[in-house]
Amino acid sequence: MGKRCLDDSSMPQATSGRAFLFSHAINIVEGPKEDRHLITGLHTVADVFCSDCGEILGWKYERAYDESQKYKEGKVVLENFKIVKENW
Repeated sequence: MGKRCLDDSSMPQATSGRAFLFSHAINIVEGPKEDRHLITGLHTVADVFCSDCGEILGWKYERAYDESQKYKEGKVVLENFKIVKENW
């Protein structure tokens, strides 16, 4: 998937819990861009889906409106429970 980069809150949070911020991700498809109010402010994001099964995995930051959040632009957040299988 790519190098894991933690955000300023130590660990990105999704509605379902823990998530990871990646510089690169493969085997994903991006949905349409939209503005969303997230915990860290207003961002333009696109949901990302598994290119195989179509399941939503997280989102990609397209634009950050707050200068302190600009480092997230172009990065992908993947929800932990969507990408890790527990108790194999």
